[in-house]
Amino acid sequence: MVEAVRTIFGVVILASSLWFGSRAITAGMLSHSMSVSEAESPSTLVGGETVAIEGTVNVRSSPPLSNSVPIDEEESIGAYVWRLKKAESYNYNLDAEELGADMNLITYASGIESGTFTVNDGQREIWIDTDWLAQTHGSTDITTVSSDWTVSTWLSKRSWESQYIQLEDHWIAVPVADVDGSDLGADDESLDDTYFEARAIVDGEELAVCGEVTVEQGRPVLHGSDETPLVLSDQGFEEFNSSLRRQVLKYGLASGGFAVIASLALGSGLGIG
Repeated sequence: MVEAVRTIFGVVILASSLWFGSRAITAGMLSHSMSVSEAESPSTLVGGETVAIEGTVNVRSSPPLSNSVPIDEEESIGAYVWRLKKAESYNYNLDAEELGADMNLITYASGIESGTFTVNDGQREIWIDTDWLAQTHGSTDITTVSSDWTVSTWLSKRSWESQYIQLEDHWIAVPVADVDGSDLGADDESLDDTYFEARAIVDGEELAVCGEVTVEQGRPVLHGSDETPLVLSDQGFEEFNSSLRRQVLKYGLASGGFAVIASLALGSGLGIG
């Protein structure tokens, strides 16, 4: 019995090690890709190339519920990453200065909603297609969220915790009841302890984008693919690269530590060594 418990524990820890390892590898690949693309960004965009640009956001059309989300009352929203959180206790600090500062809530749904927007880097206006991000992260449609499923899993957090997205300048966390014109899947009994959180791309703000170029109807579009992920940051490439390097170190150390613990537990459980 003891051996079985140790073996199961070892398998769980090994899975955690692999997850942390994958996060470290992804962060390293993204950092390298952005650095190379930024250094080699051409003056003329050609389909199939990977480029990194920084410029001003121009919102052409806004995504669903953007008029009801109190992020910025004056400027239009081009896209936003969101999550729904349900309180395990009733002490959510809506004045927290850091994203996800309160650990007493569980994320049971998240996604990416996008309208139509461009980025002007001073030389040209480039359209941004975020569909790949939504598909890759299994983004939930915000208009079809069900309150019947309120269990926090890795899949329910994928969009919000995406390593491809760094949005920090426009962030809100409010009770679902304060989001006008939407029930967000919350029934009357859960309104008091269910919260909506979002980080947005706003018209007129600076945005750094890295992705693959396609030319559609004569205009350049940046999108993502399995070979070239789409990367978005409102902090600029320098800050994003620093963040990714910190992730490589943090997740790499965590992966190595968990791997050691897993090997000891599996070795003991399976009678190896």
